[in-house]
Amino acid sequence: PIPELTAADLSEDMSLFGLSGSPTWVNDIYSVESNREGIVIRDAPVEDAVNQLLDYLDKRGVFDEQEGSASTGKARGPRREPGSMGAIWVLAELLGGEIRPVTLELLGRASELASQIHTNVEAVIIGDSVESHAKSLMAFGADTVRIGEDSRLAQYDTENYTTILADAIATHGPYAVLFPSTINGRDLAARLAARLRLGLTGDCVGLEIDDEGRLIQLKPAFGGSIVAPILSKTTPQMATVRPGLLTQALPDWSIETITQQLSLDGIIEPRVRVLESVKDNSTEGADLEHARTIVCVGKGVGAPENIGIVRELAQTLNASLGATREVTDLGWLPRQHQIGLSGKSVSPDLYIAVALRGPFNHTVGIQKAGTVIAINNRARSPIFKASDFGIVGDYAEVVPALIRAIRNRNAC
Repeated sequence: PIPELTAADLSEDMSLFGLSGSPTWVNDIYSVESNREGIVIRDAPVEDAVNQLLDYLDKRGVFDEQEGSASTGKARGPRREPGSMGAIWVLAELLGGEIRPVTLELLGRASELASQIHTNVEAVIIGDSVESHAKSLMAFGADTVRIGEDSRLAQYDTENYTTILADAIATHGPYAVLFPSTINGRDLAARLAARLRLGLTGDCVGLEIDDEGRLIQLKPAFGGSIVAPILSKTTPQMATVRPGLLTQALPDWSIETITQQLSLDGIIEPRVRVLESVKDNSTEGADLEHARTIVCVGKGVGAPENIGIVRELAQTLNASLGATREVTDLGWLPRQHQIGLSGKSVSPDLYIAVALRGPFNHTVGIQKAGTVIAINNRARSPIFKASDFGIVGDYAEVVPALIRAIRNRNAC
């Protein structure tokens, strides 16, 4: 038998449910307008189409960017002091003992937001032997680093991490807490929001401050064709932000490192014990969020054995290989290659889409890409509307020709 519960079974107070009970609300919605050039080459010989593509990339300086792409982030600026609204907290996350780039992206955006509301940025890092990362966090935008360090925190543990953060939030009252939209970040933010009964906006694609000093959390909707600004009724305001969409600040290594210790009074021996850790030494796809060039393969290649020529194009360009959800659902490539609404958001200088349709739930993941190129044999595929330059043709003919042309160019 399946038990059925109604709202009345959960509470006599009906105001806890529906719009009135939600700790967040949608302020407005607006369409995402494409600013791509939309040049499409049809009915041209393959070699001519490829030559036009290379001429276009040269005019846009794409190859120059690949040879020496420089950071476009703003300067980190001087250290800020706490303001009356409370600090903006950024939860730092490590991967393989190193700070994940998304943490630095969050610090860069938090620095810009903090300057608007005249407050400071505080990084929060929890783990074992993590104080050594404080200098880097300061250099990239933190004004203070709050540290929770203990051997019992070596492995991520939802229960202990939530306890530490909940106590710290109650004690210090930050203005906002920002988490990376990673597996651990999503898990921790959700548990913390439930513990403290706070609003939480997940998978944001941007953050802004409105005229009233409120944090505007931008979230894609309807497959990415609409952006909904979300506001919180509770404080601190909390959000998880997708990696690869924000810009790191230019670091200033002369900033003095200032740290404060978090209370660890409430932590316990983890109830989950790790029996074995297995490491996948393959890094392919893992660096998509920060790749400068990406070649993405779609289901239109027909079969997994046909991905080889697309991978060869990626290798020729020293690019990372991405994939659509259809490709990863079929098992042709691992999930870590997936780009789009339910995958990764990327912001490369050059993005080449090969044999993929390009619906909204994919193109929302490439909105921050510099130059988007499409190769598809169907002229009506939506990817062309999301591209700067497209070639209507069979990928099996266009991609080899493009590889040859790039190699000839590099040999000159």
